[in-house]
Amino acid sequence: MSEWSADVASFVAKLEQAYPEFRIAGPLLRRQAPGTLLFEAIAHELTQAVFHLPDTAVATGKLQWWREELQRRFAAQARHPLTRELGAPVGSPPDADVFDDLIALAAQSRDLPPPADFAAQCAVLMPAFVPIERLRVSLLGTPESAVAVLAEIRTLSHLLRGLARLPLADDHEPVPVSMQSLARHQLSRGALREAGAARDALVRTQLADIAAALNALRPAVEAGTGGTGRLRWRCERWRARPVPVGDPFETLWSRLDRAPWDTAWQAWRGLRGER
Repeated sequence: MSEWSADVASFVAKLEQAYPEFRIAGPLLRRQAPGTLLFEAIAHELTQAVFHLPDTAVATGKLQWWREELQRRFAAQARHPLTRELGAPVGSPPDADVFDDLIALAAQSRDLPPPADFAAQCAVLMPAFVPIERLRVSLLGTPESAVAVLAEIRTLSHLLRGLARLPLADDHEPVPVSMQSLARHQLSRGALREAGAARDALVRTQLADIAAALNALRPAVEAGTGGTGRLRWRCERWRARPVPVGDPFETLWSRLDRAPWDTAWQAWRGLRGER
């Protein structure tokens, strides 16, 4: 196993900070499935560009750069530390339109009104995460049959993190809850930054919706998403379970910085089952 450069290690460290399951399972993945860890770091960079860069021109420019970089990777001309480390291509080159939805969402997401309900929230986000999972197929040669469910896991993971950030959300960020939820709890967008019983109730409602959606994915996850997909699903289900009475954000923030105690064991089982 060759040593990764400091640049590669820094990108993987950003992934591990955002998703502690990769901090725990990282050494195992590094030995047995390094491409998976590198892909997840690329996916994290793409997600950050779509949703967390305040300047839409910068966000779309970064995504255009990644579009070109992944095309160059299949021509053995990769420049980014992560794509260079991926080595020789495994799957087929990505379709020309694979970045179109990512770029469109990055350009529009800051100005979109809150979706009507929870289902609409998921529908708005899926066009970002389906292309990312299509890239997994191209870069790692994984089956296309798992694209939809893996994209849905990413969608629900994103909603969970948006909910935890609710009191800290900048004005440029999309509202992390639906119009239906705001109306049900008689809250305005501005009131989401203010502590109170109504906001706490809204958080618990949204968390229950996320948990229910994750639980509904169980048959599809178990049918074939790969060890890493199952690991991500288990960890997000653990984070989305009901929070105790009191400040829900304290519990959510704590969970986002942790993973279940058996994460390393589950990662080993998943990789062993894929051999």
